[in-house]
Amino acid sequence: MKKIKRILALLLVIFLIAIVFVTLYCAVTGSPYFMASLFVMLGLPLLIYAYMFIYRIVKDKDEK
Repeated sequence: MKKIKRILALLLVIFLIAIVFVTLYCAVTGSPYFMASLFVMLGLPLLIYAYMFIYRIVKDKDEK
């Protein structure tokens, strides 16, 4: 299970780095998709953090 979690975490980090590069590419080229990629770049990490926070609360509640 730990190995699967590490692989998924590595894939998520690679995905987030790819989003940053796509956003930079859209900014440099003046693409009309820049605002959408900027929103995804800023919003996705917040959604992931919120998911981890809620998971931790639910997990602690189940242990008690």
